[in-house]
Amino acid sequence: MPEQLRPSGLQAVGSLPWGAHFCQFYGEQEDLVDSLVPFFKAGLDSHEKCLWVTSEPLPAKDARTALRQAVPDLAERERSNQIEIIDHHDWYMSTGKPDPDSTLRGWVEREERARADGFAGLRLTGNTYWVERSDWAGFVDYEARVSKTFQGRHIIGLCSYCLGRCQPHDILDVVANHQFALTRRGGDWQVIESAALSMAKNELHRLNAELEHRVLERTAALEQAVRSRDEFLSVASHELKTPITSLQLYVQGMVRAQAKGTLTAEQLNARLNRVQEQCGRLERLINNLLDVSRAEAREPVLQRESFDMSELVADATERFAEELARAGCQVTVDAREPVVGCWDRMRLEQAVTNLLQNAARYAPGAPVHVRVQSEGPWARIVVRDGGPGIAEKDHARIFERFAQAGSEQFAGGFGLGLWIVKQVTEAHQGSVTLVSRPGAGATFTLMLPCD
Repeated sequence: MPEQLRPSGLQAVGSLPWGAHFCQFYGEQEDLVDSLVPFFKAGLDSHEKCLWVTSEPLPAKDARTALRQAVPDLAERERSNQIEIIDHHDWYMSTGKPDPDSTLRGWVEREERARADGFAGLRLTGNTYWVERSDWAGFVDYEARVSKTFQGRHIIGLCSYCLGRCQPHDILDVVANHQFALTRRGGDWQVIESAALSMAKNELHRLNAELEHRVLERTAALEQAVRSRDEFLSVASHELKTPITSLQLYVQGMVRAQAKGTLTAEQLNARLNRVQEQCGRLERLINNLLDVSRAEAREPVLQRESFDMSELVADATERFAEELARAGCQVTVDAREPVVGCWDRMRLEQAVTNLLQNAARYAPGAPVHVRVQSEGPWARIVVRDGGPGIAEKDHARIFERFAQAGSEQFAGGFGLGLWIVKQVTEAHQGSVTLVSRPGAGATFTLMLPCD
C-alpha cells in the first residue's frame, strides 16, 4: 500500500489518504462500537497517534472497555501516549463553552506533536451527541473549517452523528461538510456520497488506470532499450573480434619470422599491407556498428560497390587460413571464375568470415571446402565442413540471435555469427540455407543477386 494511504479498518471504506474527513450516522451504542473500535485498531496497528473524544451513548469508560477487547495491550499504549480516550467536555468545552478556534488548534497541535514523537500521523474521532440545537449553526460552520484545516496534514478524522438527534435538514448540512458519510442499513455499513463525488472518484480511478498503463508501457520500452543496448554491445564485440584476431596473427607471424631471420623485405611489405587492410576494415566496422544495433528494423544500411565475389572469398579465406589451421581444418577454395556484382564489400566479407569461423569452432579437425560460382543473375557461395553436423530441428534456430548448437563441445561465443550472416544476406535481398544432419557435416549456401 502506498505510504499516503492508510487502512481505515472499515470494510465499506477501505484505505484513506491523509487529510480525510468523513462522518457516520449511528443509531445506538452498538453502532459506535462496531465502527470506532476497528477504526482505532487500524490506526494503532499502523503506528498512528489516536485521539478518541467520546460522548453519550458511549462514554470514555465504555469506549476503553470495548477497545480493549480488540487491543489487549491498550493500557500499555495509553501509557506510551499512543492513544488518548477523553470525554467531549474536556476537549470541546475546556473553556466552559464550545470554542471552534481552540478545537481546531488542538487538532493541529496534536498532529504536530504526534509526528515529532515518531508517529505516522493523527487519527481522531468526535461524537456530536452533546451539541445542542442552539449551537447547531455554529457547529456546522466549524465542520466546514475542519476539512480545510486537515488538508495537507497527516490527519484522518471521523465525526459521529446520532440519527435520533438530527433533523432532515441537519443531515444535508452534515453530508455537505464531509467528504462522504457512512450509515448502517440491514446491519452493514454503506458509503453515502454525492453523484458528483462518485463521478469524480470514477474519473480518478480511470485516470489512475490509464497512468498505470502508460507506466507499464514506458517500463517495457525502457527494458527493451536496455536489452537493445546489451545486444548492441554483444554484436560489437563479435564484429570486432575477427579483424583483431587477424591482426594479432599477422603481427605474431611477422615477429616469429623476424626472430628467425626469414622475413624478406618483400614479405614484410606484403604483411604490412595486410595489417593496413585490417586496420581499415576495423575503422569501417566501427563506423557502421550502429547499423547492427538496429535490431528491430533488421535492415542494415548497405554501401554498395562493384567487385568480384570470387576475389573477396579467396582473400577472406586466406586471411582466416591461420586460424583454420590452428583448428586442424584443411581448407580448399574453388573460386576460379569471376563473379561480379554490386554488393556491400565489408558486410559480405564479414558474412564469409563468420561462416569460416563457424566451421573452425564447430568442426575442428575436419576439412572445409569453399566454393563461389555464378548461377545466372545470382552469385552462389558455399561453405561446407566435415564436422559433426546439426540436427534438423536446430536448422532454423541457429540463425537466431544468441543461438548456438546444443552440444556442450560447442560452448562459447555469443551465438551471433550466423545471425549476422542471415541479416547481411537478407539485406542484399538474398538467402542463406543450411543442409546438414548429425554425422554428415554442414553446408551453408548464400544466394545473392548480382544487381
